[in-house]
Amino acid sequence: MEIKANLKNQLIEKIAPFWLSQQDNINGGFYGQLDINLKSDKLAPKSGVMMSRFLWSFSSCHSLLGNKEYKVASDHAYDFLKKYLWDKKYGGIYWLVTAKGEPINTIKHIYAQSFALYGLSEYSKITSDSDALEYAKRLFHLIEKNAYNSTTGGYEEEFDQTWKQKSLSQVSSKNPKVNYTTNTHLHLLEAYTNLYTVWPNEELLKKIHHLLRLFADHIFHSTGYCQQEFDDNWESITTGISYGHDIETAWLLDETLSCCPIENKLAHDIRKITTSLADYCFKHGLDEKGWMLTYSDDQEGNHIKIWWVQAEAIIGLFNAFQKSGNTEYYKAALTLSHLIQYYFVDHRSGSEWYSYINSKDSAQFSLQKHANENNNISDAWKGPYHTTRFYLEILKRLEEK
Repeated sequence: MEIKANLKNQLIEKIAPFWLSQQDNINGGFYGQLDINLKSDKLAPKSGVMMSRFLWSFSSCHSLLGNKEYKVASDHAYDFLKKYLWDKKYGGIYWLVTAKGEPINTIKHIYAQSFALYGLSEYSKITSDSDALEYAKRLFHLIEKNAYNSTTGGYEEEFDQTWKQKSLSQVSSKNPKVNYTTNTHLHLLEAYTNLYTVWPNEELLKKIHHLLRLFADHIFHSTGYCQQEFDDNWESITTGISYGHDIETAWLLDETLSCCPIENKLAHDIRKITTSLADYCFKHGLDEKGWMLTYSDDQEGNHIKIWWVQAEAIIGLFNAFQKSGNTEYYKAALTLSHLIQYYFVDHRSGSEWYSYINSKDSAQFSLQKHANENNNISDAWKGPYHTTRFYLEILKRLEEK
């Protein structure tokens, strides 16, 4: 199939080599930033989230494609996580370290712990080092001990270095009432699901069931979308819809159902939710050209297209097609794939996807700075996770198709 061959070639010849080129062979890990002019900042701090995503991405690339260089890069990422990101006194990974691995921001955020767990569990599939899985298990137990709130059923999200809960400073809006976010709970479920594939533990499975119930009971709105932020009683305090997170949620929850033995009634409820989410995004989240919008309540900002939203949208739409057989989902995914190839893939040598593009002026797309954001090709938030996963997921699904 031509689409599959083209995507595989682009992953192997352009995307993976770009991320391999970011390897820091002096200080360990990977460089923290590469700007729009393809200039690397070798002194940029290194984020726990970003380094964990490198670990997951190269481990996953090696699992599917088998290239030795991906295994070497995975080993390199694991070594940095273990030596510099892991808190040897209190456990868990730091939010941010210097280029040399010295702690800068020592908070323990469940979002970061989740990505470390996600990366470690993926790495454990390709390595003979049993310590990788042990680190993943330790993270599971640390999260359950320190973050799970048995009264509300939610997971508290941010802690100081010693695991004392603190107010949120990352991965949420600045609203002081925010206590729980869909974003963090989604990626915790994603990590627990991946861990279950290598460690089918009964207590872990119970927690996966519990997280799915949170989506069914609190997060999903019957209209067809997910509420994004909540107070400590699970009362929604935001009104806007995040189409990128919703289409990502749709396929990630289906992934949990495919990987874990979920109780029949709950599985039925989750399938209905994921079907509704994908359909709502398809009907309301696509603009006239076929791009996935970012937010429902930001009409001015929606001319800015964000790389990860488009990547997750293709996976989610293709997943909806696979489930339903509705070719309209497939057509939407194909249209978006063409848009990405034309506008988002940076065809300069030594690059991958742009982070943002501006579509405000008719069909004239141009690189423009997004409000309060930058256009780095690589940084703490734009790592290899979304783009490599787009290629890997679609390649696997085209094989199934």
